[in-house]
Amino acid sequence: MKNEKEIKDGEKLLCSESYYGKVYRAFTLDQDVDETATQAKYAGGILELRLPKKAPAAVKRIAVQ
Repeated sequence: MKNEKEIKDGEKLLCSESYYGKVYRAFTLDQDVDETATQAKYAGGILELRLPKKAPAAVKRIAVQ
């Protein structure tokens, strides 16, 4: 993360501040994600995540005798 701030009075610079650091963001999803097919791309300051849903588990039928 980069943040810079300058305060000027006409052409005269009165104050200049710079901040540099890390950014952390977390979130939860309502459904399970297929971890083997996830993709992440960072370009031009934009993080793009592709998180495909896991296929639902197959229904198992049991014959009653």
